[in-house]
Amino acid sequence: MSVIPPVVRYLIVCDDMQVDAVNSRRQSLIGVVSAIRSPHNPPYPVTHPELCVYLQVTECRGSAKGRIHVTHADSDRVLFRTKTRSIPFGNDPLEIVAVSFRIRGVTFDEPGLYWVQFWYNEQMIAQQPLLLR
Repeated sequence: MSVIPPVVRYLIVCDDMQVDAVNSRRQSLIGVVSAIRSPHNPPYPVTHPELCVYLQVTECRGSAKGRIHVTHADSDRVLFRTKTRSIPFGNDPLEIVAVSFRIRGVTFDEPGLYWVQFWYNEQMIAQQPLLLR
């Protein structure tokens, strides 16, 4: 297991991700998400049915443990965390490796700023904002 973290080129939150049937190195992201507006009245709490977190990483050196956290920015409270899984990154530091995580049924108690974070071997190495309105 590598102790040197890879470089995260992209961490993108979207509705879905599809892998090309002919060329698995081609992925299509569907519905890039940077903000979620509750359709309900009253608006909160709101449960988002599913999100996909897509990463492209490079400078990989062997397999590692990885997971995603969704964290409230003001309180650092973790709303959701995926199961930690072993990711076979490979040993070519020049290779670009795609990794995706599915998040189902995240409940947001209030509007505000949230962080979608990638944890690599128990260390947070990348995050993207997600705004709830």
